[in-house]
Amino acid sequence: MRRLKDILTESKKTYSFIVRMADEIPEDMTEQLNTILEKFGKVSVSGPKRTPIQETPMDFPQLKNVQVHTWEVEVNYPTTSQVMQEYLSSCCGVAKSHLNVRTPDEPVEIDQQNTTQKLKDNAPYESLLNTEDMGGESAQEHVSGNRVMGLLKELEVARKERTLDPVAGTPVGESSDIENTENTTSVLGS
Repeated sequence: MRRLKDILTESKKTYSFIVRMADEIPEDMTEQLNTILEKFGKVSVSGPKRTPIQETPMDFPQLKNVQVHTWEVEVNYPTTSQVMQEYLSSCCGVAKSHLNVRTPDEPVEIDQQNTTQKLKDNAPYESLLNTEDMGGESAQEHVSGNRVMGLLKELEVARKERTLDPVAGTPVGESSDIENTENTTSVLGS
């Protein structure tokens, strides 16, 4: 039988992040990241990947004509990308507007990877709004006037199928024991 210590050692999980910094960075930024990330139990920090100077970088649309540096970071300590971004911004002295931290599984990151892959494949970008059929089934029969008419038809069918009469089964009383002598005089002037 395996011991708990062995199971915990085998199931050690690491957390990956993609750190992007825009504009000029110091030469020793990778060493700084290695030192700073010791707090989170750094496993690895890749060397920086640089993009060419872009007019409007994907992650930094507010900046113009800057170069973006990217590091892939892996740590042992569980944390969020927001916490990591705040920590790196304060420790590295980089403005928050020039720093972006994400996990590889975030939808924005996956979308960027897909877009980058399409650009590498030289496939022309085609907007779904310009295509006639955007995929999936049409929902036109479920909206507006079509839905109202469909709902009225359903209600008519349900009314015809209903066999319940609201007054059927109520006992019919005999009126022979009821006299008409009560409440024959006026309250005000009698």
